[in-house]
Amino acid sequence: MAECELPQHPLGATLIDLGSHQLLTLERTMEHSTATLWPALTERAVIGRWAPFSPDRDLDRLGPVLLRQSDDLEANANLGKVLTAATQQMLSLNWADDRIDIELAPSPEGTIVQLSHVFADASLASSLAAGWHICLQALDAVAGGIEIPLVVGDAAHAVGWDSLYEEYAKLL
Repeated sequence: MAECELPQHPLGATLIDLGSHQLLTLERTMEHSTATLWPALTERAVIGRWAPFSPDRDLDRLGPVLLRQSDDLEANANLGKVLTAATQQMLSLNWADDRIDIELAPSPEGTIVQLSHVFADASLASSLAAGWHICLQALDAVAGGIEIPLVVGDAAHAVGWDSLYEEYAKLL
C-alpha cells in the first residue's frame, strides 16, 4: 500500500516530561462526526483495523480487557483496563503499564481527536509518535469507510513509519 492511500495529517506532537513518565500528545482534526468515530474507537471488530492492539471485547464499558498486538494475535495478551468510556467524548485505558486517552471534540470541520499516551521510557517517544501518527491516519480511513490492510509492524514501515520516526526525533 502506498503512503498516499492513508489520509494525510500534519506532523505535530508534544512531549512533556512528568518526571518518572512522559506524556506524548498528538491532535488531529478529522472530517468525521464524533458519532462516526466513537464506534471505530470502541467496537472490537473495528479497533484491530487501526490500533496496535486488538481487544477481547468492545471498549464501551469500564473494566478489565485483554489487549493483543494486532499484528500477532497469537502473542500473549497484555492486561488492560478501560478507565473512561464517555460516549462520543473520551476513551481512556491502561495498556500494560501505559495509559492512553483519546478525546473527541466536535469542531466545524468534523472532530478534533486528541490522543495522549503516558509511558515510562523517554527513549520510545519518537517511535510511539510515529506509530500513533499512522494509527490516527488509519483511524481516519476506517471511520471514512475505506478498507485498508493492517498498518502495524512491517506494514507500518511500508507506509512511512521510518520517515515519520526521523521527523518526530527532530521535533521531540
